[in-house]
Amino acid sequence: MKIDIKAGGKRYSVNFKISPGSMRGSTHLTAMAKSSKDLDALQDAISNRDNSDEIIGKVIASAIEKKLKLPVDFDYGYDGAGYGFRFDLWSISDKLK
Repeated sequence: MKIDIKAGGKRYSVNFKISPGSMRGSTHLTAMAKSSKDLDALQDAISNRDNSDEIIGKVIASAIEKKLKLPVDFDYGYDGAGYGFRFDLWSISDKLK
């Protein structure tokens, strides 16, 4: 999934591999840079970020949410490689009522 990240007044295009999260944790999806080139672009975006830029995990969550049309939250507690995300199950269950 290609995501544009704005950081430090520049735009970085990064391809992410989206995978299911661990079965033992509360993380539903994970996102990792797809290639070393994408990882370099992501690291450039991180290093050039300033205080006014949105958190990169939230940028990715917004892109996933837009594509799936389901509420997705950035998992701040995810301690694996890449970024972790959770579906907002309460909002999803409300849609099913």
